[in-house]
Amino acid sequence: MLSQFIERPVSDGGAEIATVQISLVRPVTEATAPPRALWVPFNFGRPLGPPGRPDIQLEVLRSTLALVDQASGPALIDYNGEEGDDAVEDEAWSCPVTFPAPAPESEADALTAQLQQEAQLLRPWFDEGLRTRGRTSVGTSGKGADSVDEMLRVLARFAVDGELAVPDGFSHPMPQLLRFITDDVRDFYNEAAISKPGSKFPTPQELLDWFFLETVAGEVFYQVREKLLAADMLVLTAKGLEDDEIDVRLSLAKGTTAAKSVGLLKSPGVKRELLQKSAEVFQANQPNRLSWTIVPIAMRDCRDERVAARAEAGKG
Repeated sequence: MLSQFIERPVSDGGAEIATVQISLVRPVTEATAPPRALWVPFNFGRPLGPPGRPDIQLEVLRSTLALVDQASGPALIDYNGEEGDDAVEDEAWSCPVTFPAPAPESEADALTAQLQQEAQLLRPWFDEGLRTRGRTSVGTSGKGADSVDEMLRVLARFAVDGELAVPDGFSHPMPQLLRFITDDVRDFYNEAAISKPGSKFPTPQELLDWFFLETVAGEVFYQVREKLLAADMLVLTAKGLEDDEIDVRLSLAKGTTAAKSVGLLKSPGVKRELLQKSAEVFQANQPNRLSWTIVPIAMRDCRDERVAARAEAGKG
């Protein structure tokens, strides 16, 4: 937020001037956490209130400017003055044409949009952390934090369609690139989370729980791992390994392959190219650690446990 930069001391490159703003969309203001904001209940395009009501408009201005007396927050204060008949006026007219929202062209596009919206909300905190620390761990994929949207698109397309195309500029082939992209995305999210103004510094476990159980990106990581794991299981099954042997080979809990094998054989959901990539590793008698690294061992069963708990709660 520009206001956060303006309020910094002159020694830190700021102007050391208190700032205020009017908020029409509370979730956005809560996410960006400006120093001082007045939330108003008016319609878009009317931050000062209904037209023809200078008394309300002046009251909104006075309430906004009065926030200067508050210490820097972030503070989000509700406007409690008169609202007028703005809502009634708007209900009296509506456009006779309803324009449909543009639908995403595919499931992968829809998932990409969700991921990019999530990253956009985190961007101000990430930028603030980068300014404070002067460095970032994002970049092992060959691209930096400015390319996080592109990284998220790669993950979404692989999670949904198993796409293995490598966009220009990345430093690794697929599917190995997934490991480095997931590292970069997690670093971006974590660095943003620990830089959120006014929040305590999270523990490593709190960061893991937040990322893998509360973000869209964390859910996509599980989907990416499942697709990689499915390819490995199918290849090892074709090589004649028993279910227990596959569990050991892939560092899975006993019984995992047996539980998944029937569904995999009926509906594998894995493209031939990915199977070939997996087979190349096992033909060289190398351990395929790619599916191990996307989701930490400590978090592998957490999603299933949470889903089961929610289902049980729903029965009650």
